[in-house]
Amino acid sequence: MSRATNEIRITPSVLDRLIDYEPEISSESHRSRLRGLRELKQAVKRDLEWLLNTRQPIEPPSAELKELNSSVAVYGLPDFTSLNAKNRTDQNRMRRAVEAAIRVFEPRLVNVAVTLEAMRENERLMRFRIDAHLKVEPAPEPITFDTVLQLDNGQYLVREE
Repeated sequence: MSRATNEIRITPSVLDRLIDYEPEISSESHRSRLRGLRELKQAVKRDLEWLLNTRQPIEPPSAELKELNSSVAVYGLPDFTSLNAKNRTDQNRMRRAVEAAIRVFEPRLVNVAVTLEAMRENERLMRFRIDAHLKVEPAPEPITFDTVLQLDNGQYLVREE
């Protein structure tokens, strides 16, 4: 059965359920509150960008506090300003950190794989490809994000492929 004939069941994130996209309408039908697949993908893209552009505290919590190490207290990525973007070891460290952050803090994505594209000569950018499956019913939807880290300002830009 094709996806078009199946109704895709989507549960928006808590944030998206709290945001009133139509404040002029005092009561919304249940149907209007449910967002389509396109809106869900846009919300995930937005939230990924927020996640990747948030820095963790400099001092990580104690390893003994296991629950704290997957809580909002460590939301985001470590600060990579001291790493060398041309060094393979540092590149792999950044790639692993991006993948780990997505696995922990973006539960709408499963089977997350982050790959780093080769850096281009004289370019101050690192390009990541994020492949995952978006958790929707009746079957997960493949999704890919092209992500660019601007080395001059540390900003991540996320674009759905």
